[in-house]
Amino acid sequence: MAIVAISRQMGSEGYTIAAGVAKALNYDYVDRQMVVNAAKAYDVRAADLARVADQHLSGWQAFNEERLRYRTFLDAAYYKFAEKDNVVTAGRGIATLVHGITHALRIRIIAPFEVRVTRTMTKENLDHAKATRRVHAYDEDVTARIGYLFGPAWMIPENYDLVINTARDDAELYTDMVVALASHPRFRPTPESTQLIKDRSLAAQVRAAIAQNDQTRSTHLEATADNGNVTLKGPVWNVAVRDEVMRVAKEVPGVLSVSGEEVVISRFHSLLG
Repeated sequence: MAIVAISRQMGSEGYTIAAGVAKALNYDYVDRQMVVNAAKAYDVRAADLARVADQHLSGWQAFNEERLRYRTFLDAAYYKFAEKDNVVTAGRGIATLVHGITHALRIRIIAPFEVRVTRTMTKENLDHAKATRRVHAYDEDVTARIGYLFGPAWMIPENYDLVINTARDDAELYTDMVVALASHPRFRPTPESTQLIKDRSLAAQVRAAIAQNDQTRSTHLEATADNGNVTLKGPVWNVAVRDEVMRVAKEVPGVLSVSGEEVVISRFHSLLG
């Protein structure tokens, strides 16, 4: 049983391969619908999350509140799926979230530009010029958008277990390749790797709970978990906010204890408050 996280280029057949892998392995398949699931689970309007996920970006943009909230809820939703294992995900830089998880298989699916243009022509009924512009614009937008959300690591080949060039027009071949690799004993869960996913998931649920709370949603705290024991770190406005953060974190299912020793009252925050 493994976690298969697939990053794909437009026109690379990545979604087709991902769905085929999930079917062959009898795994759950998670794609863009995860955004909607995150909205439902954390009471955030789907349109708001989708707008952040799909906004067109012209290069790297600075950290902002929308990005933080989107990543907070996206991470929480994804790790809920990953906790179950037996899941295939495609797109959105998700492979970066399972870095260091030994039973997670990270796949990057690419194809030559002209091959992707030809496939886009067929799929979207476009002429060559329009398909070329479509793929080129998509590539530029995705590079900026996913880099903005996940950082540059998602583009580096060395961060994947396998990079597949789907120049051969044979999705079944590539599906079989991924299935074979995912079935290898190397990607079987261990107690340690399973616990690491649980720890990341619990920390993500704590961050999401803090982001949902009206009194604490503007705090930018780090959260880590170790077998149910959560540690919070970072600045808050005042003692009342720190107390509320601690209360919210303790109420998250699965939390056994919360350490707030590294939650500090920021002098800068206090002066502004």
